[in-house]
Amino acid sequence: MAEHDVPDQLHTVVYRFYPTEEELISFYLSNKLQNHRTHDLHSVIPVVNVYEHHPSHLPKLAGELCKRDTEQWFFFVPRQQREAQGGRPSRTTASGYWKATGSPTYVYSSDNKVIGVKKTMVFYER
Repeated sequence: MAEHDVPDQLHTVVYRFYPTEEELISFYLSNKLQNHRTHDLHSVIPVVNVYEHHPSHLPKLAGELCKRDTEQWFFFVPRQQREAQGGRPSRTTASGYWKATGSPTYVYSSDNKVIGVKKTMVFYER
């Protein structure tokens, strides 16, 4: 068999996981909140309280589709009790803390409706 005659079963298809903000909210978060496809969703976007982890630990906690990505990972972050009651969440780790920076920005659907809010978080080491 010549080198260029590789059987089809040996070809590997690789793709990167780059969902839009609308897809993250309208498909992934919506299905998560409705308890649909929970096993599939967990393997793609796991539930992790990122506020308890140093940023360098996040890549190994990422979902299967993001494991090799060096730039971005996706997580469902459980809402803390005091945050749900209108308080501020605890964002402290053993080595530092997470802080929201800048103004929250809206996430829009394709028909220009606000479907979410996005916050930028920065980690400060002690």
